[in-house]
Amino acid sequence: MKIESDTIEQARFGGLALERLIAAIWPEAYRVALSILRDRGMAEDVAQEACAAIARSLPVLKVAGAFHAWSYKIVVNHALAALRGRRHTQSLDALASQELRFDAGDAVDLYAALASLSAVQRAAVLLHYYAGLNSLEIAAATGLPASSIRFHLMVARRALRKALAVAEGHAVRPSDEVLSDVH
Repeated sequence: MKIESDTIEQARFGGLALERLIAAIWPEAYRVALSILRDRGMAEDVAQEACAAIARSLPVLKVAGAFHAWSYKIVVNHALAALRGRRHTQSLDALASQELRFDAGDAVDLYAALASLSAVQRAAVLLHYYAGLNSLEIAAATGLPASSIRFHLMVARRALRKALAVAEGHAVRPSDEVLSDVH
């Protein structure tokens, strides 16, 4: 999601520019929320709430160039808050049994592996690999220290590598995990 600075500046005043900005960020907000929540209905609600919060808070954004990380922070915070709220109403077994269904055969293994990660790890992986944010930008988006983000990414990469290797029928040696995280 790359938005031009002048588009953000124009959107601060509302009107059609704000509508275009929200329309531009909606798909990304939904994808982020869905990746964290693994529930399409909740993800849609969270994305709507996050987009509304972005629209309300846009006038206080000091630097238009920070919009990218700032908007992700709002979406991630809304998704994590919804996830915390959902935990009070669902059992852990119910949460563990939820999964996204996709038509592509090879994609199922990746999404199942992503679903096995914690919400924070899924958010970090998504923001790093899908949105292209670095650990400092992810830290700004999640409110966690950059060192924690790097740790979550390392643990998530190991878990994903292991889950995907098992799905493909390959064993992962501990030495492979250590060496591949060095690079």
